[in-house]
Amino acid sequence: MTSISWSKNLLARNPVLNVLVLAAVFNLFCAALVYDERRNAFDQAKAASSNLVASVSRDISRNIEIIDLTIQKLSERINQPGFNQLGPDLQRQLLFDQVATAQYFAALAVVDESGRLRYHSRFTDLDIINVAKQDYFTAHRDRPDAGLYVSLPIKSPVGLGWGLVFSRRLSHPDGRFAGVAYVGLSLDYFTDLFSRMDLGPKGSMSLMRTDKKLLVREPFNEKQLGTDVSAAELYRYYPKQRSGSYEATTSPLDGIPRLYTFNQVGEFPMTISVGRSLQDVYAAWWRRALTISGIVLALTGAMIALALSLRREFRRRRAAHQEALHNEALFRGAMKGAGIGTALLRLDGTVFKVNPAFCRLFGFSEREMLSKSAADLVHPSDDLPDNGALLRGEIDLEESEHRLLRKDGTDVWVLRSASLLRDEAGQPAFLIVQFQDITARRQAEEQLRYNATHDELTGLLNRSAFEQKLEQALAESRDTGIKHALAFVDLDRLKMINDSAGHVAGDALLRGVAGALPRFLREGDVIGRLGGDEFGIILLGCSLDDAKAILEDLNAAASAIQFPWDDRSYSVGASIGVTEITPGSRSPSAVLAQADVACLTAKMTGRNRVSIYRPEQSEAVDRHREIAVAAGIKQAIEEGRLRLFAQRIVACADPTQDRYEILVRMLDRDGTVIPPSVFIPAAERYDLIGAIDRWVVREALTFLGRAGGLGQHPQIHLNLSAASIGDASFATYVLEVLEDTGVAPETVVFEITETAVVSNMAVAATTVGRLREMGCQVALDDFGVGLSSFNYLRQFPVDMVKIDGSFIHNMTTNAVDRYIVKSIHQIAKELGAQTVAEFVEDQATFELVSSMGITFAQGYAIHRPEPFDEIMADHEIRAEA
Repeated sequence: MTSISWSKNLLARNPVLNVLVLAAVFNLFCAALVYDERRNAFDQAKAASSNLVASVSRDISRNIEIIDLTIQKLSERINQPGFNQLGPDLQRQLLFDQVATAQYFAALAVVDESGRLRYHSRFTDLDIINVAKQDYFTAHRDRPDAGLYVSLPIKSPVGLGWGLVFSRRLSHPDGRFAGVAYVGLSLDYFTDLFSRMDLGPKGSMSLMRTDKKLLVREPFNEKQLGTDVSAAELYRYYPKQRSGSYEATTSPLDGIPRLYTFNQVGEFPMTISVGRSLQDVYAAWWRRALTISGIVLALTGAMIALALSLRREFRRRRAAHQEALHNEALFRGAMKGAGIGTALLRLDGTVFKVNPAFCRLFGFSEREMLSKSAADLVHPSDDLPDNGALLRGEIDLEESEHRLLRKDGTDVWVLRSASLLRDEAGQPAFLIVQFQDITARRQAEEQLRYNATHDELTGLLNRSAFEQKLEQALAESRDTGIKHALAFVDLDRLKMINDSAGHVAGDALLRGVAGALPRFLREGDVIGRLGGDEFGIILLGCSLDDAKAILEDLNAAASAIQFPWDDRSYSVGASIGVTEITPGSRSPSAVLAQADVACLTAKMTGRNRVSIYRPEQSEAVDRHREIAVAAGIKQAIEEGRLRLFAQRIVACADPTQDRYEILVRMLDRDGTVIPPSVFIPAAERYDLIGAIDRWVVREALTFLGRAGGLGQHPQIHLNLSAASIGDASFATYVLEVLEDTGVAPETVVFEITETAVVSNMAVAATTVGRLREMGCQVALDDFGVGLSSFNYLRQFPVDMVKIDGSFIHNMTTNAVDRYIVKSIHQIAKELGAQTVAEFVEDQATFELVSSMGITFAQGYAIHRPEPFDEIMADHEIRAEA
């Protein structure tokens, strides 16, 4: 009794043991059920096989009985008195007519005591076979009491296939052996019969003699016929039992485990056996067993999981209770010692506890806060915090930034983090809210936002922010039809102040101008620094005429400014371009370009003035067209729309020499040639000429490099702009191209103008020096037009001087020009430089310059420019010739 009570207490305290006991009972019940199912499957298969074996056994037995009666009838007719006196045909008719057509009978025959045929149902040639050596013949000869004999499978020597021979002994009246009467039964009878039976996958059906020899088997295998099957488990039961069933773990013929059912065929010396594959027998049982096992495992696992979950829950509740007590103590201590302001709020927002950090942050005492709600701290201009999602349980934590008020009325930015605390029943109890001071971070962010949109030096809007304002003004004009004005202001003398007084002075001037601009504009107008000394002004809702009046006042004030710096005073002026912003304006960039063109026009017409962009105004339109041409130059280079032309330069003493000046032309997309007078100034003005120079250098030298050896190269003259002469990396680029193309430096002459030199004297001297060190020659182009031309000959050692065409053109009729040309030639000659006469346009001029001893001549009288690739093609043909 005590042990039972102890077990009950143990089970009550241990839910896992409860479940294990229940699971064990449940598993035992299911195991018994599965075992019973297996026995039922065996019994069902055994019953089906028994019925099948009995059916087949009856069919075979019935047919063998018919065969035996046929053999006995043959024996009776042969032994009838007077049968031997009948003719052969009549004898055969009496013996075989009634049975000759019996299905599956391979043959009916009678042989004498020597094994020779006496009668045969299929053949009349009685010498065709002799059966004296067949087992059925010797059995009857040696054993008078053999009765009906069943032979092993025999393959007919006369083409009747495989069959079994059923035979009986014939005797003389005195009992001596007189021969054998037999019926040959085709094995097709058995294979057809067996194949009609439902044996299932890997099933078998076998017919054996009582001497344990296999007569026939399905599946049919010729090699197995007559095999000794004494090793089969069948013979553990037969012949003690005439019928029965058993499981065999393997078959001596194919090794497949089966359920075998056997039965003796009537009273004949044969046994029929049916084997069903154990896999087939137990297939349905296996499926049910697996299903039941799966269910059992799932239920068992679920029960164990439930018990473990219950145990964890019991432990969790005990631990939670202990933790709640512990956490309450910790919470009280944390609230008091936390460095972040923390408040406990009722669900209606009223305060019922705050920590010291909260009081320090907002300046209230805890007693003062208990009479307030959190809403009392919110700035009057801001919305109240929304705790709806938190109270509905949609989120666990709500964070937001708010501007709150301290007790003294000052603002404080806080990161407010609120979470919901619930009671033991899971219902919302109160809110715990933390307030982290982020005022410094917000101020830093505001400063970053300001810096992102304002120019650091002047405090005005930067270019990006100004363009956004311009885009807004354009959108407003499109929506409302109101027109605005855009001004582009460029200070005229900032570069001079930077160069003479330093950039510190320039920056001070820019700050002063930025501070003064708003005084001359209306409230609401937008001012921005676009870069360098350029400013943009958007005059909102202002007509073009009103804008001009305002800007002229501003310009007059700018002109009157005297900027003092280091005991000096600098004048300040401005060039201002203004355009109209209308609903038809295409884009902010297009409007800025128009204002820029107008400003450029103001500079080109004398500076210190206001210029209005009007579509019909020729100067502004020309500048705009120039900008458009400049924008297309880079695309022309990328799209391969630049072309090299060349004009021949002849040696006056030897006109057969090959020397060419390389010229560049640009094609429009429709193939129209754009004159150099259009795109070269635009390229120079917008800093694109350097890219053209580099393209010409690489393209021209590549043509030469493909022409072959040095002896075949003509000399070429390449023009360099001020941008390339002032580019310290240009000489390195030339060296790289020479190395890539394999052209000798001596083949190349670079032509420079004195205007290119004067723009940056120091860098120009370095570049010219490096080009000559490589082996290239340098020519001073357009010599004589500047007052300092001879001075440059002294400072820049050159290899060649090109006399400006203005002196050559009229020298045949103007003596002064002849003297100037002659003087230039003499001075160049004394300095070791060759001379080139430009603009030689008639034979008389050519003969005159030749008589003066000038080295080379160039002009339309000698050669008109043509594509360089055609010239090089002709040159290659002459070289090959």
